Amino acid sequence: MAAQLSDRWRLTLPLAIPSLGGLAYLFAFDAPLRLIAVNAGALGLALAWVVMGRLPSGPKARLGLTGLALTGLFLPPLLHHDVGGVARWLPIGPFMLHSGGLLLPLLGVLAAREARTGPWILALAMLALVLQPDAGSLLGVAATGAALAWAQRSTAFTLVAGASLTLALAMWHAGTLEPQEFTEGVLTQVWQSAPLFALVLAALVFLAPPGLLLREEGSRRTDGYALAAALIGLAVAAVLAPFPFPLIGYGASSILGFGLALGVMAATPHTDTAFRPSA
Repeated sequence: MAAQLSDRWRLTLPLAIPSLGGLAYLFAFDAPLRLIAVNAGALGLALAWVVMGRLPSGPKARLGLTGLALTGLFLPPLLHHDVGGVARWLPIGPFMLHSGGLLLPLLGVLAAREARTGPWILALAMLALVLQPDAGSLLGVAATGAALAWAQRSTAFTLVAGASLTLALAMWHAGTLEPQEFTEGVLTQVWQSAPLFALVLAALVFLAPPGLLLREEGSRRTDGYALAAALIGLAVAAVLAPFPFPLIGYGASSILGFGLALGVMAATPHTDTAFRPSA
């Protein structure tokens, strides 16, 4: 029991390290206390889930979880919460959560665990993001598909990655959303007054989580590839265009989303071979 708890605490690090850096950024740059409180609350919930969350491990449970996540990704265009020509948000209580940031990390891990149906999971996620449209999250799908294509030597994942990248480029300028302070353009904002701090934040999101996730072993190894790639894809999109910065910018979506995915990883001991992908 103690070993399992220690294992779960270790899996909190890829989320906690960049998110705490993001809280430091919000505080240092005088963000409204409400924004700091939202990120801190989301981080607390996400870490609690990673440490204490429990999930059924059978194939039916995985199928049900995948279906729920995909349904959630298809919902935004149906809810008519359009802003600037796009519909990328799920209303959860008083909050509007970015669907890609919330659900893409989880779907990436679920796809990594299904050698045969995994490419279809990502393909359906790609379709949902085209309907929103969300080029930033499509880049995340492309990166996830490329990582899984390499890890599993899969032609199907390669095709999904190529299609997602093509669609992301085609929809790059879709919508007329105005960039939001503390959400988009984080590294540019910080660089203007504190270049060293900007480099630290960049390292916290681009280097620290992937470095930790890629050290996973056994059945979690491919999970780590998928989750690291999703984070890098979302972060690269945020550097190149006004998309939400994952983990270091304001927004509960990516914090909760990566927490959900890490909780699924934590629920499967690394010695378990039930979800081990084929070579």
